[in-house]
Amino acid sequence: MVCVTTPNRGRENGHRRIAGAAPDADALYRFLECLVGGGAAAVLFLFSLPALVELTSPFRSLSPMWLVFAFLFAWLAFWAVIGASRERIHG
Repeated sequence: MVCVTTPNRGRENGHRRIAGAAPDADALYRFLECLVGGGAAAVLFLFSLPALVELTSPFRSLSPMWLVFAFLFAWLAFWAVIGASRERIHG
């Protein structure tokens, strides 16, 4: 017997989303969390760039990849912390 499942496209909690409807507040908060996390990561990255360049210089051609990895890790970490703290505050 084969069991096939299909994704629940456009549905959240069993309700279908209406095309053209205004986004809910949660989507706006997630967007703002992303922007603030990216901004915080950019500021931290710019201030620590000389130290990061010195740390990654032994990797020669892989150095830019490590710098990008450090920036993306910082962005995702800040985004997660901001999102988790918002959930804790607002319940």
